[in-house]
This record gives sequence, C-alpha cells and structure tokens, in this order.
Amino acid sequence: QDKHGVRATYEDTAGGSSRQTVQADWCICTIPLSILGQIPMNVGGPMAAAIAAVPYYTSVKVGLQFKRRFWEEDEHIYGGVTYTDLPIGQIGYPSSGFFSDGKGVLLGAYIWDMLNSMEFTSMTLAERVAKAVEYGSNIHPQYREEFDNGIAVAWHRAPFAMGCFGLWTEATRAQHYDNLCGFDGRIVLAGEHASYLPAWQEGAVTSALDAIDRLHRRALAVGAVA
Repeated sequence: QDKHGVRATYEDTAGGSSRQTVQADWCICTIPLSILGQIPMNVGGPMAAAIAAVPYYTSVKVGLQFKRRFWEEDEHIYGGVTYTDLPIGQIGYPSSGFFSDGKGVLLGAYIWDMLNSMEFTSMTLAERVAKAVEYGSNIHPQYREEFDNGIAVAWHRAPFAMGCFGLWTEATRAQHYDNLCGFDGRIVLAGEHASYLPAWQEGAVTSALDAIDRLHRRALAVGAVA
C-alpha cells in the first residue's frame, strides 16, 4: 500500500501458476490471522504485532450417515443435542426431515476441548469417523449396526484456515484488539477475529458491516479533502 492505493499479488492455481496483481483504492482483508500472519504485508508495527498475537483454536466436527433415522424411530428424538463427557463432546440431531424414510445424518461429534480436539486432529479422516462411531455407541447402541458413512473436518488441518477461530484473552484484547481493528493506511481487517463474537458468523458479519461503514466515512472524508 501507499498513499494512493493498495495492490495485492496472488496466484490463480485453477487457471495457472502465474502471479497476477490487482489494484484498488482501499482493502478490506478478511483472511484469517492464522494465514494472514504468513503473508508479507506492509502494515505498521502495531497491526503486524496484533496479527501475530492471536493463536487459533482447534475444533473437530464429524458427520455420520446411518441407514435409517433410528434416533427418531427407536428413541423419539427430534432435534436437539446430547451433551456427553466423552471425547466426542456432543451429538446433534437434525431438526428437519422428521419421519423421512431412508438414510439420515447426524452430528456425531463436535469437539471443543483442546486436548481431545488436538488428538482427533492428529488422526486420519477414517480414524476420526471410526472413533466417533465407537464413542457414540455408548449413547446409541444402534450406531455400529446402522452406520453407513461419515465425514470429518479438523480446522487445524484445513489449509486455508489452519484453525477454527481466533483465541483472544483479556490481556491480548487489551493490548492488541484496537490495533487489529483500526485502519493501517488504506487497509482494514474484518472477520470473526476482529469482533467480540469469535467463532460465530455473527461476529464476522458485524465486523464486516463495521469495517465497511468506517471505510465509507473515511473515503468520503478523503474525497472531501482532495
């Protein structure tokens, strides 16, 4: 960036490996800090320190498909959550498609606990699914017979996120939050990490609306001076 505008260089991996550059008057950057901290960017020391100060929490979700909706047919469970003291954390039941014939999908694990989520993160996809079925069988014995297929996501293994959400503490917010959310020249950041609602889409949306509003007013002020 300079006093006239911003430039971003990127590679379109789908269309070839050649680098391309785009230019604009301003930049609202929504890249997660876990990734942004690895990208060269000419911002000042306070924003750079803020970007580097926020670690990212790990979390794992496992979706399990079963041959039938046994939780409805056998146990009369229609939506809601079972909270457990097992490493899978919780089981979530679909709140739509009640009484449907055929296969059904539920949330077989939503793991927030740091130690358990890191353990699941270290597993292969197949191992995560198998463990979710194993632990879930303690709640629903039908798991093993009715299991059909599964999928798992570990946010620390997602290459474009490398973590689930920004992990703020009171100390890091006091030291870095204003510097992270403030303008650095013609660049401003937005996302759940730039909000007081981390890990939620609401935090990302409110952060974006705030950044856009501030940018609009700043651009009008710069235009008036010019």
